[in-house]
Amino acid sequence: MASMINKPYPDSSRNDSGLAFVRIGDADMMLMFGIAFGYHPHDKTSWRGGKSKLGQDLRTGLAFPKYQYNSNSPFYYGIYDVKRICPIHNFLTMIHQDIKYLTYANLFVNSNYPATKILFRSLMQDQKGKIVLIINNGTDPAKLAELSKWACEILLYPDNGPSMWEDIKLRDQAIAKITETAKRYNNRLFAFSVGYLTRVLIHYAWQENPYNRYIDFGSALDEITKNKITPPYQSNPGYYADPTYILHYKTTGQKFDITVSN
Repeated sequence: MASMINKPYPDSSRNDSGLAFVRIGDADMMLMFGIAFGYHPHDKTSWRGGKSKLGQDLRTGLAFPKYQYNSNSPFYYGIYDVKRICPIHNFLTMIHQDIKYLTYANLFVNSNYPATKILFRSLMQDQKGKIVLIINNGTDPAKLAELSKWACEILLYPDNGPSMWEDIKLRDQAIAKITETAKRYNNRLFAFSVGYLTRVLIHYAWQENPYNRYIDFGSALDEITKNKITPPYQSNPGYYADPTYILHYKTTGQKFDITVSN
């Protein structure tokens, strides 16, 4: 999948293929099942508990059939087993997608984080002027100016997505902003790092135009877009090992491969 994110020539010039990847974490599951969670300083997000509009939209996105696009615009889900919220076999019944398009939620983080940084820096060079960046609106203006040197467009969204999403007007505006942007481009990389909003925004963007690459990088972009080391894995990636799926960077041919480790 990593090679699909940064396409080699001549594939990079095609306008009839795309890709989507979203990660479903424990807080996303808590939103879908109406479970409260407290304020976290990194995400600047909390939820009081009970049914939420964002949780409902997350469920709707999972249930939307993806099969008809798998040949030219596959939609991947990064998941993991959150037993305390929902057993994995029950969770899989919520996802309307072929099982071969399910991968690991922590693909870009923890022990894979160093390779992710290499991947994204290569994207900044190879796809300069062709990346749409979707980040939080708390980004420093000076940093935004720096990001604009390699991003063709930057969309800003608020931090506390679940609370904002309860306002129908703000929700509709947020959806309209991403879908209108998705319509304007083909074969562009949309790099998302807006917390819980990412999952639903990618769903709506992909529905509007499946011929872009919509990637949920999450906090793995914080060091690049904010000059901040936020989650612990960024300062000590080797300590947070994910032995199932490993992202490798091969200097020979400059390719990224995902391998399975038992």
